[in-house]
Amino acid sequence: MKKIAVVLLSTVVCGTLASAKIVQQFEPEKDTSAFKGKPEVSFSVDLAFYYQGINQPWNNTNKYNTAFTGTTSGSNMWNTPGNAAQPISDDIESGLSLPAANFDIDAKIMSGFNVKLQTMLASHHHNETYVKGGYATIDNLDFIAPGFLSGFMKDATIKIGVNDINYGDDIYRRTDNANVMKNPFINNLAVDAADQGTHIELLYRIPAISSFVVVGITNGQANPQDTAEADGTGYTSNTYAYYGKVGFDHQYNDDWRLRITESVYDVKGINRQDLYAGDKSGNVIRNVYGTANTNVLSSGWDPTRNYTALNAYTAAPDVFASKTNLFVKYKDTELYAMYEIIDAADTRDKSIKVNHYAVDLVQRFYNDKFWAALRYENAVQQYAEYTNDLGDSELTQYQAALGWFLSKNAVAKLEYIKQEREKFSVYNGGNAKFDGFMVNAALSF
Repeated sequence: MKKIAVVLLSTVVCGTLASAKIVQQFEPEKDTSAFKGKPEVSFSVDLAFYYQGINQPWNNTNKYNTAFTGTTSGSNMWNTPGNAAQPISDDIESGLSLPAANFDIDAKIMSGFNVKLQTMLASHHHNETYVKGGYATIDNLDFIAPGFLSGFMKDATIKIGVNDINYGDDIYRRTDNANVMKNPFINNLAVDAADQGTHIELLYRIPAISSFVVVGITNGQANPQDTAEADGTGYTSNTYAYYGKVGFDHQYNDDWRLRITESVYDVKGINRQDLYAGDKSGNVIRNVYGTANTNVLSSGWDPTRNYTALNAYTAAPDVFASKTNLFVKYKDTELYAMYEIIDAADTRDKSIKVNHYAVDLVQRFYNDKFWAALRYENAVQQYAEYTNDLGDSELTQYQAALGWFLSKNAVAKLEYIKQEREKFSVYNGGNAKFDGFMVNAALSF
């Protein structure tokens, strides 16, 4: 038995230290692989397990609680009749939460034409299996005519379907349900711009100057059901948002890499927009701030929704957002930073601005198989015209993580997280917070 244990331990350690270095992937590379004459299909699976030990010492009695009855929407409730909090317990039991699982199907249909179907087998918002989305990426137009627009398509990729839109760089470093490999932390940003919607997107690369441009349109919804104009409002779900990104990404040598991008997103006159509440798999942390297991947002916050017209949530706010991202890597050290400005207006043209920024520092060891990471995030919701008797709302989140790639297909993480909310009118006294640790183990194959 002792020999077997030594062999197993040696195998794990050797496999860990021998693995190749990690390359941070953002926009996908252009597919130039040859088509062999018949469709090629492959599958990938992600499994993730979580252990949670969170404390939340806050006053759980909402100040509107005695006036209304209904169900809770937790941290994103609107204090309206039928939508107020019920009495809950401050305590959260430590233990395992629902494991998550993804199942993806990839296929090359013809030369330069690939499709992906993404299915969530289990997640924290939809516990049942559901299709997240599917999309096609087109790297040449030979299916129209051989060599059609080949000069343009040499550096272009067209993407069409239902999936995460390419707004900001955070989507390439976040946990997507059970797919945790690209995230050095366990939890995502608290203000998380991750929208899944029907969209058409063009990525054009400019290799001579290590740059690229992205333009796209989306209705911002994975399941648009209302295509009729809302009575008397003019707001519909088939109004499109426009977004884009310009970026510079250059690997100077084996040690140095620099990437800077600027993204914008603009939508007006729509009855629903999910830019900051589009993660259908739900947050990793469960039951904080009185949220149910199935809430899309628990530890997360959508700052564009908390101030909408109090007595009639008939339309989504108009939103213009811009995000600047910086990624610098020197040898085994990574600096990743983000600054975002959100300018919104509700159905009564009351304006609000949000300043949001985050900084990550990641240090990797032993062929990138071990790492330590720190993150600081802050978001302030400035009430320029709207009424909030407590003043500007502010969210601050701290994260510290340790990680270990047992192999390129297996990872284990430990994270301490602390979040503080100040001057949130939905909480009695305006303040709420939680802190604690999480453990995550995951497989991707």
